Amino acid sequence: MIRRFLMPILLLWLASCAVPQQPRAENSPSVKPSSTVSQQPRAENSPSAKPSSIVQSPSLSNTTCRNEIPEALLLTFGEFRLAQPEDFIPKIQQFDREPDPLGRPKINFTCSIFAEDFNQDSQPDYAVLLVNPQTQTAQFRLAISQGKDTFTNVVIRDYPKPPESIAQPLYVAMFLKRSGESGASSRAYFPLKRGNPKREVFIANPAIELWLSPAVYLSGVSPSLSEEARFNHSVGYGSEIFYFVDGQLNIVGVAD
Repeated sequence: MIRRFLMPILLLWLASCAVPQQPRAENSPSVKPSSTVSQQPRAENSPSAKPSSIVQSPSLSNTTCRNEIPEALLLTFGEFRLAQPEDFIPKIQQFDREPDPLGRPKINFTCSIFAEDFNQDSQPDYAVLLVNPQTQTAQFRLAISQGKDTFTNVVIRDYPKPPESIAQPLYVAMFLKRSGESGASSRAYFPLKRGNPKREVFIANPAIELWLSPAVYLSGVSPSLSEEARFNHSVGYGSEIFYFVDGQLNIVGVAD
């Protein structure tokens, strides 16, 4: 009950972000924000590297959501590495094991990299989920190509360690919406309603949907539950979506 009361407030806040900003982007299924995450997109210039050689993601074979990584981008990860399916918390891994929905394509919940031309400049950009094995923290980055093997992180979300009872560091998922797909706009709580021309622009453009951290919703979960149960109960409850319009990043939020 409390969660449903809080949801309109959250959506109004996220919808207010759907105005053009400095270059940034979005996508598909709804979920949670990162615990004490950096909620403001921050810009960061990545150092350039060697010529555009390509490095295959280790142990990643599903090319639909685990693409090859340009070495120039790989070199910007620092102490982070690309997330593997086993880095996701058990609840998200369980989503991946559930049977395909009837009549609908299978959704992959443990994708760690998507390559797409988000800002429509004919250069591939990258959305990645990373983990730091030393600190057991995680991070999302939306890296936009600047050409000449250089990338700018237009969105960064940091995710602290989950409750001690959860060993895995990654408790959000991301999803790619390709150009022309409805994605999150088909959900009841999507703020850009039918008849709004901005909705059609959203559908026309590729986007990345990123789950919000469970920390955003914990206040609406019964305190009688264990910390782990409260945390898991809020996983996947809302998302923020990044997409570009005329070279400018737009952010819109949705909750289910």
